[in-house]
Amino acid sequence: MADGLVVTSARVMAFGAAQLQAGKVALEIVADQIARVDLQKRFSGRNCLIVGTRDGAEINFGDLPAPDAPMVLAHVQRLAAFGLSPEVGRAVSARADTAGREDSAWRQVRAVGGRISEKTWGAIRDRAMPGEVAWFAVGGESGGGALAAFGDRCLIVKVRAMTSMMAGSLGGGRITTFPYGEITGIEYNAGMLNGVLEILTPSYQGSGNKDYWRGSLKPTNSNSNNPWTLSNTLPMSKPLYQQALPMLNEMRGRIAEVKRPTVVMNAQQATVPVGGGLADEIGKLAALRVQGLLTDDEFEAAKRAAIARVAP
Repeated sequence: MADGLVVTSARVMAFGAAQLQAGKVALEIVADQIARVDLQKRFSGRNCLIVGTRDGAEINFGDLPAPDAPMVLAHVQRLAAFGLSPEVGRAVSARADTAGREDSAWRQVRAVGGRISEKTWGAIRDRAMPGEVAWFAVGGESGGGALAAFGDRCLIVKVRAMTSMMAGSLGGGRITTFPYGEITGIEYNAGMLNGVLEILTPSYQGSGNKDYWRGSLKPTNSNSNNPWTLSNTLPMSKPLYQQALPMLNEMRGRIAEVKRPTVVMNAQQATVPVGGGLADEIGKLAALRVQGLLTDDEFEAAKRAAIARVAP
């Protein structure tokens, strides 16, 4: 399902509103990968743009409006016939190389705990700055979401189907960002078997051990103790917490570093008080020499310093 189709000098792309807002496309194929193009009648419509790839796959770009179908088909056929120009080919290759390096960097992110879904990873990557990679990630208990740490902030992400349902946001999700400068503490509260990791800020205060069953008869979003619902909590068993503890301690250290006050010392050069200008200052220095409080060398050095201070 897509809302629009684009044919450029390099590729064919289909996009939906949600993907476009996130800077992504739903489907795409580069010119040099196109083996055949056709309009076919399919279950989804009469003028479905079907693009066959060189590796034998087939991409259905959806049903085109009847008046536009011949024009779109002609442009895609032209794109397939001419392929990529050298300049565009280099740009596409550079883009692919950059994407490959980014993918490789993200695959090397330290991750512990429950399996982090592709949808969750996608939500984390969407909130990274250009060129930025997460520091580490912790997957919570099944249906509990994940925590991802960056250099200056961390996220708690609850977006999978089951996770968003448990979070009281079926079909949507809860994604909350916590800048390190605003975090007042990271607490882990546990009972006999289960536990909850809490990120505390002025907006999210802790309330002791979260009870999985207290308020269970209330609607999901009305249960203030439900760790799956709250935006600043991550359900986490004791073994998982022990596994994640070294990385959480690193994050605690980073938070302390960010919150440490910075003291700037301005060194000021000591000067002899100037009364009536340079002549008056040299006169006072001469008087000190006469009184024996300054040697001849000290007088000459002080005089040179006084002259240097007023020199343009």
